[in-house]
Amino acid sequence: MTKKKDVWDIDLPQIKFNRESTKQQAQKYRMGNVKLALGRGRTREEFEKDRKRILELRLP
Repeated sequence: MTKKKDVWDIDLPQIKFNRESTKQQAQKYRMGNVKLALGRGRTREEFEKDRKRILELRLP
């Protein structure tokens, strides 16, 4: 008898973020995230870069 894999055990690929296609798709729907509709979403690399920059700032 084979054991079925649980959904939590599956390694899923990272989701790719494409600003242009997201902006085009967001215009079709009135409900949704404003940031995505304006193409202001960020990739993980952009988020980590901003996070690192902010954490390096010295407090006054």
